[in-house]
Amino acid sequence: MLLNTAGMLWGGNMILGHYLSGFFGPWSIISTRLVIGGSIFVLLLMQTGEIKKIKHITNWWVVIALAITGVIGFQSLLYYGLRLTTATNAGLLNSLTPLLTAFFAAAFLKEKLNYHHWVAAVVTIFGLVFILSEGDLSNLLLLNFNAGDLFVLAAMVSWVAYSLIAKKAMMGMSPLLITALGVLLSLFVVIPLGLIEANYIQTPLITTNAVLALLFISIGPTVLSLLFWNKGMNIIGPSRASLFLNTVPVYIIIINAVFLGVMPYQYQVVGMGLIFAGSFYAGLKKPVSAIQKEQE
Repeated sequence: MLLNTAGMLWGGNMILGHYLSGFFGPWSIISTRLVIGGSIFVLLLMQTGEIKKIKHITNWWVVIALAITGVIGFQSLLYYGLRLTTATNAGLLNSLTPLLTAFFAAAFLKEKLNYHHWVAAVVTIFGLVFILSEGDLSNLLLLNFNAGDLFVLAAMVSWVAYSLIAKKAMMGMSPLLITALGVLLSLFVVIPLGLIEANYIQTPLITTNAVLALLFISIGPTVLSLLFWNKGMNIIGPSRASLFLNTVPVYIIIINAVFLGVMPYQYQVVGMGLIFAGSFYAGLKKPVSAIQKEQE
């Protein structure tokens, strides 16, 4: 449920992020949402007493790596990639994330992968590809890949790195502390870039609807999604958690249908069913440890 909620909020972020592109530049959006989100995180740290643990942190390189990969790198690479490629290509490349995560988790975290994980990965990826190909897999032959695809692929790799580093870091720090520090450290980079962009590249156009949309993505996708994602990933592991990234396009379809009146096609419904089935199967199936195997 935590990972599904994160996916739903990220789906809303993509829709509103596209809407805000006509009002704010990318770094203006990122810097504003992180300032608001960072302020909320500071309050949460103070309320829970986690802020006292900051002075005991010794492995700051891990926190800095989380800020670079999960906040700065992922968001910037994905945005610039979407300027040069199509959403369809980006979605297909996003479907590689579970396999990339599984490979790197097995290589660096020594996670044991069994056939249940691979069955779930195949089902969810097939569901996503079925949606993106509009129910006809032969449409995949018509896709073209360009420089923007490389940016999107780099964004996926950056997110995989963030997931693996966060899993490792949560052995000694709470999901709240890790997420908050990643956001707060990112402010040192994104605020100067946001100010430069607002003054010299794209002047912000402030309206009531734009401000409300910006507030939503500053609280939901910025604070709640990261907290839910890190907590859920800590429970089931980065390999299986990565499968839930494929629910993001599903929630985009649902949000469009409920709030914008854009109803899904039959192939989208079939694809959504496959994605949810694979993701829930991965979440319910617990990996078998080496000790359990020896006992059996």
